[in-house]
Amino acid sequence: MEELFKKYLDNQCSPEEVRTLLAHFNSPENEIQLRGLINDSLETIETDNEESQWQPATDNILDTIKKQLNPGKGKIVPLFRRTWIRVAAAVILLVGGYFLYNSIKSNVTAKQEIAKTDTTTNNNEIGPGGNKAILTLADGSTINLESAVTETLTQQGNTTLLKSDGQLTYKSLNEKPAQIFLNNVTTPRGGQYQLTLSDGSKVWLNAASSIDFPVAFTGNERTVKITGEVYFEVAKNASMPFKVKIADKAEVEVLGTHFNINAYSDEPTIKTTLLEGSVKITGLTQNNSSTIIPGEQAQLSANNKINVNKIKDVEQVIAWKNGTFNFDNADLETSLRQIARWYDVDIIFEGEVPNKKFSGEMQRDLSLPQVIKLLEKNNVYCRIEGMNLVVLK
Repeated sequence: MEELFKKYLDNQCSPEEVRTLLAHFNSPENEIQLRGLINDSLETIETDNEESQWQPATDNILDTIKKQLNPGKGKIVPLFRRTWIRVAAAVILLVGGYFLYNSIKSNVTAKQEIAKTDTTTNNNEIGPGGNKAILTLADGSTINLESAVTETLTQQGNTTLLKSDGQLTYKSLNEKPAQIFLNNVTTPRGGQYQLTLSDGSKVWLNAASSIDFPVAFTGNERTVKITGEVYFEVAKNASMPFKVKIADKAEVEVLGTHFNINAYSDEPTIKTTLLEGSVKITGLTQNNSSTIIPGEQAQLSANNKINVNKIKDVEQVIAWKNGTFNFDNADLETSLRQIARWYDVDIIFEGEVPNKKFSGEMQRDLSLPQVIKLLEKNNVYCRIEGMNLVVLK
């Protein structure tokens, strides 16, 4: 939030970043942090004699600026020429909810746009992932969901495909479809995406993940197939159970529930974590199964053994969906695998893997150089070589 706040004062925030700041600072528990950021900003300003004669307290600054705003247009009147007043005015615009989209867009330079869209040309500019995915239709044609601009993407049978606010939604008529159309959504490394299936079930794909599904469900069950990491909020339908197939290794069966599946091929186990409802996990090789309740995680190992563990914080498991990395005593290799998928880099160890454990949160909107600085605070030193993150001896 401190980084976004600085960007906001420099008028360099995107509309999405402004919305993030607004949501954060409109929360009463974050008011102290906001006031601290205001004071820090004012203290760094070099003032001339005229300005230094009067430095009102933060409350007075806020009250003064509020009176001078033009709420109809969300602009600051020309009266505010002093730097410290401009800082406070910017803050009021933020907490007041005035989105300066036009001025923000006009102040983004061509150089910044190039750096934003082509980070591979400068390895120091590797940024975080974003809403990126490829939709493959039943006929094999593809749609880049990141660049698609039309709201109505296409029609398949009696189902309309809509894109809005970075999400894909399937809208089906109530009658039984005459033909089954299968679709696939795949996110690259450095991508994530959200979609709503025709039955109303919501799906979040993490980086390097995929889901195969029919555009409209028929028959006695709803079946989808996934790879990678996927979070589900399944619409309840007792007469049509929802099943998730994980390659040829496992199957998760539910009626209506919230759960997360981590099934990356480079992870040692397939983890199913339940937040709400009830699910049954079946190992397909040995046909063994286990049912878990909310707060539990089933781990299917390579030898098809299922272990069920109590999870002290299920929100930590789905932190990726909410825009953060959340490590709970995670080893370095596990932590770096998550980072590698999100920043689309490969991890290379120059020496032995350091025996490090990590706990805590880190935002997923940080740039890779910012992540490296955080790792250095934990005595893990790295350098960027092209699209490789090299962990030093």
